[in-house]
Amino acid sequence: MSESRQIIERIERPAPRAFYERYVKPNRPVVITGATQNWKAIKSWSPEYFRSQYAEAKVAFTSWPTTEPTNDPTDYYRKRKRQTTTLGEFIDAMISGRQGSRDYVSQFPIFNELPQLQQDIESLEPYMNIPRAYPETLKTRLRKPATLWLGPAGIVTPVHFDSAHNLLVQIHGRKKLLLFPPQQSRSLYYPCLSLGHVNYSPVDVEAPDYERFPLFKRATPLEVLLAPGEILFIPVRWWHYARVLRAHDLVKLLVVLGR
Repeated sequence: MSESRQIIERIERPAPRAFYERYVKPNRPVVITGATQNWKAIKSWSPEYFRSQYAEAKVAFTSWPTTEPTNDPTDYYRKRKRQTTTLGEFIDAMISGRQGSRDYVSQFPIFNELPQLQQDIESLEPYMNIPRAYPETLKTRLRKPATLWLGPAGIVTPVHFDSAHNLLVQIHGRKKLLLFPPQQSRSLYYPCLSLGHVNYSPVDVEAPDYERFPLFKRATPLEVLLAPGEILFIPVRWWHYARVLRAHDLVKLLVVLGR
């Protein structure tokens, strides 16, 4: 991987039309700042908060039972398992260190399970570019439900891309992300059908094996350190890799932003 990493642009509370024209249409990632300053979630949500208020909520988490010291995506996708527990039990184990360091609450449909928490955030629909004239049934289909992700420091999400635009809202803690444009897919050995998922790469982007993946030397990622309250726009088909820098919870809003 090239050492010349570029930094993703930050923009303060862009107007929805300007955001669409400057970033959505040209498929450019950007960090939006200042848009969540009035969210109650930014002030109150934390692992301790969820443990004290919603300990009995049922959650599913991804477990990666491995003895490998690295974050090899092939090992991850072959061995990962989905398990269920309560939010309180997961957080207790995570904080105490009993939980495996690679266990991760992911894709938890927070507002389906805990609808009262919807009032803790403000709508991001102005950034979704869904025409007002659309019938409500169509608008509903175009919106993806918000999901919460919760895990310990050091947990990673292997590099992959999604089939819709993402708005990733960091609520608590900090997160490092590396993004690669779709034009670099060959350097990420896409497609890799051996993983069973065409949108995943077999490359460990933080510790690449150049003997197995020599083309990855050509890759030039964009890097961002995401702080609480910041929103990262990840355009469709952009590759992204994430590492948690501190125990955190975040709401990842996967939405279709329109044409």
